Amino acid sequence: MTAKEKLNDLKVRAEKNALESIFPFWTSEFIVDKENGGFYGRVTKDMEIIKEEPRALVLTGRLVYAFSNAYMMFGDDIYLDRAKRAFDYLMRYFYDKEYGLAFSTVSHKGEVIDDNKPTYSESFFIMAAASYYHATKDPEAYRVAMESFRVMEEKVKISPAVYRNGFTRDWSGPAEMRFGGKPMRMPEGIMFQHHLCQAYEQLYRATGDPEVGKAVREFAEYMVDTLFDPEYDCFKGFMDMDGNRIGTRQSFGHDCEISYLALDMAELTGDEDLISRTKEVCTKVLRKVLENDFDSYGSLINGGDLLTGENEKSHVWWAQAEAVTAMLCGYQITGDDAFLDACIRQLDYIETYFVDRVNGDWHNNIVVDETGCHIVDGSHGFDKLNSGKCPFHNSHMCFEVIKRVGLLLSKQQ
Repeated sequence: MTAKEKLNDLKVRAEKNALESIFPFWTSEFIVDKENGGFYGRVTKDMEIIKEEPRALVLTGRLVYAFSNAYMMFGDDIYLDRAKRAFDYLMRYFYDKEYGLAFSTVSHKGEVIDDNKPTYSESFFIMAAASYYHATKDPEAYRVAMESFRVMEEKVKISPAVYRNGFTRDWSGPAEMRFGGKPMRMPEGIMFQHHLCQAYEQLYRATGDPEVGKAVREFAEYMVDTLFDPEYDCFKGFMDMDGNRIGTRQSFGHDCEISYLALDMAELTGDEDLISRTKEVCTKVLRKVLENDFDSYGSLINGGDLLTGENEKSHVWWAQAEAVTAMLCGYQITGDDAFLDACIRQLDYIETYFVDRVNGDWHNNIVVDETGCHIVDGSHGFDKLNSGKCPFHNSHMCFEVIKRVGLLLSKQQ
């Protein structure tokens, strides 16, 4: 196949994955909670609905994002209906009218369980409001998106592109940072808030607001000048207040995700020098991933220790999706067919092993070896749907492939 034929095939496959695998599950009546509103908080891998599972801000915000962007891309009213359902639930039960932004967790009845405000989780509240406004021009979504942006800038920001890990409800003190319900004790460390970066990108594309644009530029400059680690040719995950790496644990999925995000943010600034520097950094990171971080089956390794070289055994759905977009971005930057071929191999792996041909969407975590494919426990557990397992990364992969292939093909004409 020629490069043009490969790109066209990628676009067709991305559309098919979105329209025939991912969204049929996430828009189904099966996950809609008709009694309490919104969507159920957990469905097991055996398709058992856990009706009393609490509802997470992260999952609800990501649902709004996925449905809103699906509506903008594909135009089907089912996506608008589901986006409205998720956004209305978010505003009714999660939105903190007194102190701003949103509660972390509510019960299946909508009662507040956790009112702490981890920056990681709050990012998806901003992203949800921004994407819903982008799709619908709803004035309330615009209001709450801009209000939340200003609270984040005034209460959480330490310095340009550096934000605290989280706060208590009234912003009076730091709160414990959690992932998947598990605490991460980093009292002296700062996590790079890449999801907040994504939220600001969506907000800027939706509004063009100059203050948001200023924050976008700060993120773009920080990713090139501070977040990039030239010792290992990757992006730092946790840092001290001065931007120095903490530990040698590395997430290769985040290297992929942050690479194309960094380039997107730089391009939004329109600064040609910044764009050029970002392309140089992203090429180094993506080349390192291409040459070192895929297994013999063509699947991205989740992560490992940079010092010992020990890697994780299982593969998680979200990192696989990010690898597809990142390798396509590498091809955009360099024109090197090795990136395009790696993108295709990763998508082959996803379609062979991750796509659930019985129930729709993707499996959560798997291991593939000489004995076959095994569904295993992992960073988001076994579940089909939970606070971390959602349609965010894989739908985003489909959107990105469709858009990036369109840009590449337009340049070839």
